[in-house]
Amino acid sequence: MVETFLLEIITPLRVVVSAQVEEMTAPGVRGEFGVLPGHTFFITLLSRGELSYHINGEKHFLMVGGGFAEVTHDRATVVVDSADPDEAHLEITA
Repeated sequence: MVETFLLEIITPLRVVVSAQVEEMTAPGVRGEFGVLPGHTFFITLLSRGELSYHINGEKHFLMVGGGFAEVTHDRATVVVDSADPDEAHLEITA
């Protein structure tokens, strides 16, 4: 059995993702970071960029706006200005 943790991605308008995932990567203000089940607790600011996560071995992508993430050993809560799957994999320009 694959270990998972709960990932919740929340915008001011709705809950975009609420699912058990195997891993997640996100655009932190100090660089991209990854989360696996059992991760050490931390809180960090997020910058605009691509967030990815794996469900049943399938990789999913979202373009997220700025916000923050709270990570515990069994949950990652991501609160962002926006989350758009249609913009993922597009080049980010200033």
